[in-house]
Amino acid sequence: MMDEVEGVPLSVVAIGSTPTIDSMRLLGFEVVMVPEKLSESVEEEVISRVVESRVVIIEEPVYSQVSGKLRRLFTFLREPPLLVVVPSMKQPSTRRLEELYQLLSYAVGVRLRWAKKEE
Repeated sequence: MMDEVEGVPLSVVAIGSTPTIDSMRLLGFEVVMVPEKLSESVEEEVISRVVESRVVIIEEPVYSQVSGKLRRLFTFLREPPLLVVVPSMKQPSTRRLEELYQLLSYAVGVRLRWAKKEE
C-alpha cells in the first residue's frame, strides 16, 4: 500500500508483539513484529519506523515502552504520523484515553472532570 501524496510515499505500518497485529497484512499494512520487552536497539527501530511512516497502528504494550521518546520527537516533526494505539490480545483496553485526558488538563491549566453519560 504505497501511494504517493505530493511526492511523499504514503506508508502504513502496524507494530506489535502479538499474532493479532499480523492480520493487518490483509489490509495492506506493512507489519513489524517485535518482542514483548523491547531492547534499546529494537526501541530505536520502532521509533525510526514510526517517524518514517504516515499512519501507524501500534499495540499499547509496545507504545507504552516508546511513548516518552516519541512524544519528545514529535515536537520537532512538521507533520508527525497519525498514531493509532490499539489494545493487544493480552490487554483488552489501552491507557491512551487517560494519557489524552492528562495532556488536555495540562494544556487548559485545570484538572478536567469526566462527564458521565446519562442513560
